[in-house]
Amino acid sequence: MLRGLSYHDSAESFSPAWGARSTTVGRKDLSKLVAELKTRKRIGVRDLARLAEVDASTVSRALRNDPCVNEERARAIRELAEQVGYRPRPLRSKHAQAVGVLIGSSRADRIGGKGEHFLERIAWIAQQILGERHLHVNLECILRDEKPTPIPALVQQNRVDGVLLAGHPPVDLVRAIRELDLPAVAINDSVERLGISSVRSEPGPAIHECILRLAAWGHRQFGLLLNELESPTAKARHQSYQTSLRDIGIEPDPAWLVSDLPGELAGGREGVRQLKARGPLPSAILCSNDWLAMGAMQELHLQGCRIPEDISLVGHDDLPFCEDLEPTLTSIHRAEKEIVAKAVDLLSEEIEHGIGEPREILVEGVMVWRNSTGMAPARRAGQS
Repeated sequence: MLRGLSYHDSAESFSPAWGARSTTVGRKDLSKLVAELKTRKRIGVRDLARLAEVDASTVSRALRNDPCVNEERARAIRELAEQVGYRPRPLRSKHAQAVGVLIGSSRADRIGGKGEHFLERIAWIAQQILGERHLHVNLECILRDEKPTPIPALVQQNRVDGVLLAGHPPVDLVRAIRELDLPAVAINDSVERLGISSVRSEPGPAIHECILRLAAWGHRQFGLLLNELESPTAKARHQSYQTSLRDIGIEPDPAWLVSDLPGELAGGREGVRQLKARGPLPSAILCSNDWLAMGAMQELHLQGCRIPEDISLVGHDDLPFCEDLEPTLTSIHRAEKEIVAKAVDLLSEEIEHGIGEPREILVEGVMVWRNSTGMAPARRAGQS
């Protein structure tokens, strides 16, 4: 039996002596959990929190002898940590005053390609914001497809106080970072997937506004072009698209969705060709990023379609070239600087006060209407 914690023999269960939670862990389950933890290379704060049935922030404070934590509870947590072999990260005499920025990519030859420009901007913005706070930046790229994912040297060698992760990093890498009790915050990812705090764009309100206005202009068929359907950002945009259509009484047609398209311009061209092969093109096409939209625009022009007279086209991200296209591209603006700034704030909080329960912060996108959208062909015909 772990000292400072108690078994309740009649219920054959285990619970903290302080009664922090009403849930209990079966005796066999507890023994199995403790045995599992002892086999790990490193036991983290979240592991202790799961075993003690308290928040990770409470464990962090108890291990720091924070007077805000009840004395009995803190003592029990420290004894539990000793029982399972918890060892804190090596202490420094001072912080490294450095943050790691880990960028994920699907292939080495795509790092720096057109489809990776979002990640380049995120890295640049992070460097600017962290520099303004007098923090050094250590940047490293990670291949998502490499198994097992190697832990970057900047993490292993304790050279940073925390890390920002972008580009949908592998879950096994994030798990390894968590086991090191290193503060980490994801950019444009989800708490559900990674188990760490995250700041991401919220496309829902802007997509709803987009579909509502296009419907008011007479549109009833809405195509959607996506890259990786299973990525958190693509999932969020797909769900918002479906919800918005149903809100106005239109059931999404599976034939309108083209997903898992290649990146850059080729994906947009391929998406239009696939839609065309399935039947008449929808009168409005939404794209998950501006590169897809620009490729779609090229293919529509090649097929003799006029924009917006025949097809209304919408991008996402509101990149600078949207103003330079002919016609100018309607897009959803993603507040990238605000997203990164909020992620840095979250990370700074974890560095200074310890790792707490994961939080997810959403930053809403904003519609930017330009000349690539207009009334549906049938509505135009009725007005002529």
